[in-house]
Amino acid sequence: MRREEVVESRRPSWGRLIGFLVLLAGVSWALGAFAAFPLPLSAPDRAVLTIAFKHVAAFEGEGRERSKEELEKLPRHMRPVNERSRTGRRVDTVLRVELDGRRLLEKTYRPGGFRHDGPTFAYEQIPVPPGGHRLVATLRDAAGEKEERERGRRWRLDQEVEIRPRQVLLMELSEEGGLTLR
Repeated sequence: MRREEVVESRRPSWGRLIGFLVLLAGVSWALGAFAAFPLPLSAPDRAVLTIAFKHVAAFEGEGRERSKEELEKLPRHMRPVNERSRTGRRVDTVLRVELDGRRLLEKTYRPGGFRHDGPTFAYEQIPVPPGGHRLVATLRDAAGEKEERERGRRWRLDQEVEIRPRQVLLMELSEEGGLTLR
């Protein structure tokens, strides 16, 4: 009496194994060939100014204070632990960057979130020529002039920099230190 196999064989055929090895060798060769010719993303005689920040802008108008009942309805982990229990739309953030008096970037960023009540995020890369330069950058909330003067929501960086070819300068914002260049 001949015994039938209960489970079919899952071992691939020799043709499939050889085909897989040929495919693996071809992909490996292609990766090696592309690695030998790197893709230059910027000119070798240029430098890059990278701007990255996360900014919590002021509220439009006065914002609205949450009531005690609203705070009680929130899950415990979402309740504010300080005086920042206000809600409302936040104002836009404006960034302006100049190099030797020539404007490189002037851009308005909107706050994140569905209701525009979250922080503003930005990431920009600007190619700059090497050499000695005067870099001036201003970050401010896009509120009215009177509101801006009252709240002091403006950060300015005015610095002489010596830029080397292929150097990457990083401009960051911290609420305590303002705009800094590294």
